[in-house]
This record gives sequence, structure tokens and C-alpha cells, in this order.
Amino acid sequence: MLPDETLVYDLKRDKAHCLNPTAALVWSHCDGETPVSEMAALLETELGVPADDSVVWMALDRLGRENLLEGPVELPGEAARYSRREMMKTLGRVAGLTLLLPAVSSIVAPLAAQAGSCIPQVTCTSFVVPPNCTGLPICENPKKCCRTQGKKCRAKNC
Repeated sequence: MLPDETLVYDLKRDKAHCLNPTAALVWSHCDGETPVSEMAALLETELGVPADDSVVWMALDRLGRENLLEGPVELPGEAARYSRREMMKTLGRVAGLTLLLPAVSSIVAPLAAQAGSCIPQVTCTSFVVPPNCTGLPICENPKKCCRTQGKKCRAKNC
């Protein structure tokens, strides 16, 4: 993550989303009240992005695809067909403009148990003494952890 980016964590889907300044500005003004034209004007005054509604629609589309908005985004007919390449033609070839186009990068966050090291399943199941069942995730299947079952260690759901 860069200093000027915004990190948004989706607790429902366990995904982390990194928004560049353009996407972050649009996302922060998605209140259901601010019109697209006003967001475009904000992009121009705050970030130097040419005031064009298509940039805002592109950001809304990307935010909506990542479920970062409360409801679905219904793009107007002309905004639905904008690609990054077409937007570059529309806005002109300004040096560095591609860095200002809305970008949302997402990753699935690991389970809390995956934050530590992992243990091979064969090692886990070879333990006979339960104190060795550390609760570490199984390398071959991170959704399983090495846990005590009776007097032996077994791969169990984390």
C-alpha cells in the first residue's frame, strides 16, 4: 500500500481492498446524496483529474463490483461501455493520467490461524502426545488445524 492509498476491509467477505486516491475520493462521497457531476468536480479540484463524469462512473462500477457500496450500481447507458482505453481517448493523453484513473486492488485476507506458520499433515498426525497439537494450520489445507482428538493429534477444522 502506498501512503496516498486507502485500505478498506470488508468484514463480511474477509477481503482487503486498496483504493487509489481517485477511487477513495469517490468512495468517501458515496452517500446517496452527492451527484456524479459534483464528485467529478471534486476529483478535479482535489486531485487534478479532468472533471469528467465517466471517471466517476468507472470508479462506481469498480467499487460496486467489489461490493464496497451498499447497493448495486446502475450505470447509465453511455457509462456502461467505457473501458480504460476509451476513457484515455476521451480524457486525452495527459502524462500520468493513468495513475489517476480509479483503481481497486483486492485480496482475500487469510484466516487468523494462517497468520502463523503451518505444519505438514503427516507431522501433525504422527504426534501421539496431545501437547504437541499446537493448533497450527495444516500446510496442505489451511482450513484444517492440528488439534487434539482423544489421545492423538488430528487435522481438524480451524
